[in-house]
Amino acid sequence: MEDIEYINIKNDAISVIKTGINGFDDLFHEGGIPHNISILLSGSAGSGKSIFCRQVCYNILKNGGKCFYISFQESEKGIIRSMEKFRWNINQYIDSGSFIIQKINPMDILRMKFGSVGGSGSATEISYKIKPFDIPNDFKPDIIVVDSLSSIIEISTTKEKNFRLYLQQLFSFLEESDSVSLLISENYLNNQKYSNSGIEEFLADGVVAFFNLNNRYKRAIGIIKMRYCNHRKNIFKMTINENGIEIFPDQIVDDL
Repeated sequence: MEDIEYINIKNDAISVIKTGINGFDDLFHEGGIPHNISILLSGSAGSGKSIFCRQVCYNILKNGGKCFYISFQESEKGIIRSMEKFRWNINQYIDSGSFIIQKINPMDILRMKFGSVGGSGSATEISYKIKPFDIPNDFKPDIIVVDSLSSIIEISTTKEKNFRLYLQQLFSFLEESDSVSLLISENYLNNQKYSNSGIEEFLADGVVAFFNLNNRYKRAIGIIKMRYCNHRKNIFKMTINENGIEIFPDQIVDDL
C-alpha cells in the first residue's frame, strides 16, 4: 500500500472553511478548504458530486452561513427533494433567505452573452456583456455552487473560443465573490483529463475527483490539486449512505 503523504505547499496562515463532511476535512493539514477559492468537482454521473455540494451547503447553513446554488439542469423543487432524501431540512434556510437556488437555462446564458446559442460577436464585445450570473447585492454567500459546467459546453461546442472566454469571466467573477466556489464537471476521468474542455481544471484553484469503481456502489475520492494548502494526495474510499457522503481517510484505494 502506498504511504500516506501530504502535498506540501509553502504558505502563510490561511483561513479555512470546514465542509462538515465526515472524513473530508481530515484530508487537509489545515482541517478544511481554503477560503475564497474555486474547486472543480470532476467525475461521471452518479459519482456523488451534486450530493457533495448539497451536503456542504447544508452543513454551512446549519452553522449560520449562506449559500448560493446555480443549477443549469435541475429545478429548485428537484434540488430540495434530493436534499430532503437525506433528511436535510433545507426549506427553513430558503425561507430565511440564507439559501438561494437559482435555476438558469444554459441557452439563455449563451444568448445573453454571445447573442446566439452558437455564439457570435468579438471577444471585446462579449467582455462588456453581462456577468456570468447575478447574486443579489445584499447577499454574501460563503459557498457558491455551479451545477454544472457541462450543461454550458454541451450547447456551445461550435464556438470553443467563446466558451473559453465565458469560463475566464466566470472564474474571475467567482474569485471576486470572496466565496468558496464548487463547480461540477461531468467527466469519466479518461487520460488524466478532469474537465470536458480541458481548461476548467487549469482555471480552478482546486480539483477533486470522484470515482465509480467497478460498479456504482463502490466509490472513491481524491484531491488532485488544491492551491494554498497542504493536502493528502491519495485516493480514498467514499460511501453514500442515508446521512450523505462519508470518506475514510484510513482506507486508500489502489484498484482504479
